[in-house]
Order: sequence, then C-alpha cells, then structure tokens
Amino acid sequence: MSIRLTAGYLRLTPEAQKRAAARAEDRKRRGPDPADSWLDRNLAERCLTRGAPKLPGGYNNNFQIVQSPGYVMILQEMIHEARIIPLDNRPHIDQNIRLWMGDSRGHWEGDTLVVDTTNYNDKIISNSFNCCPGSGSSLHVTERFRRVDANNIDYTYTVDDPATYTRPWTASVPMERTDGPIYEYACHEGNYALQDILAGARAKEKAAAAQKQAK
Repeated sequence: MSIRLTAGYLRLTPEAQKRAAARAEDRKRRGPDPADSWLDRNLAERCLTRGAPKLPGGYNNNFQIVQSPGYVMILQEMIHEARIIPLDNRPHIDQNIRLWMGDSRGHWEGDTLVVDTTNYNDKIISNSFNCCPGSGSSLHVTERFRRVDANNIDYTYTVDDPATYTRPWTASVPMERTDGPIYEYACHEGNYALQDILAGARAKEKAAAAQKQAK
C-alpha cells in the first residue's frame, strides 16, 4: 500500500512554522525520549488512537467497511477504532465537542462515498501517526471512496487547514480487497510497555544521579 501526494503537501503557514519550532524547542529541552509521565508519550503509543484518516503502517492495515440504511461503518484494524458515519444530511456536532477521529458526515455523489470530517481534538498534533502533520483542531478532511471493481477502491483524502498549510492538498491511498480476517488489536490488555518505559526512565535518572554523586 502506497501514498501519492499533491505538490502542496506540507507547505506550512508562518503560524504553523512557529508551532513546529516551539514543539522542536520543547523536545530539545526535555530530551529525545521524554518520559516524566504517560502524558509525554504519543497517542498511538498510549493505545488511544491512530487517527483518521489512518495511514498505512507496518501491520494491521486492514479496514472493514459495512453499509447499512443511513450509515456507513469503517472499522480500522489498528486499535480497533470504528467510525460510524451517518448519511442523512445531519449537521456536524457542536464545535465545542472535539474527538480523536473527528466528527464525520457522509453522502453519495454518484458512485462515490464522500465523507466530511471536522471537530478534531487539538491533541492529535502529538500523534505520531497523524494523517496531516502539524494539524490539530483546525483540521478539515474530505475523503472519497469509489469502488472501481470487485477488488479495488480508489480512496483519496483532501486536507484543507488554512491554519497549518498554505493550500489544500490531496493524498491517494489505493485499497485492495483481502479475504483475510480482521484481527483483534488488544492494545492495553497485557500491554506493559508504558509501565516499562516509565520504569526505565526512572532507572536511568537514578543511575545518572548516582554517577553524579560519585564524582
């Protein structure tokens, strides 16, 4: 699975460049691998979200799409996130409500399912798998799903975030049918990674303090 991008991709506005510089300075100040608490770790590592649109990764890249009267459900295999998208022309939820994967509304344009997503949580900017690096609550995404034959979907998404990018840009991520199962992604069950990361950080601090005291 590959991604094709338009030429406008990642041309940041001056405001977005300032935000990126501030985040880089904070990372420099706190070190390359901060672990004062679990809040220092990214959203995917904490099993909260891989975001939407979800980008291809090393594994668990499958989607299950189910259509019912008035709705489309898209299950992302990674972190078992389900997007339930109404098709009845209802408005988006109140702007004060912010969600990890945004608030999606869908409609049909001929044979193409068009999904409009707003109301993202501003904290998605810290997700290492954010579809749109540098974006947060101002992110606005329009996805298009068109089934070209029995085994393939032409999938694109367009990003329009004037607070982050100098112009809209579009990515194309072709989807191919597979007969394999959707596997359970039991992220927190039996996942001791965060405990180990934080314990390791405390051990490093203790070792550094002991070394400093010995000098």
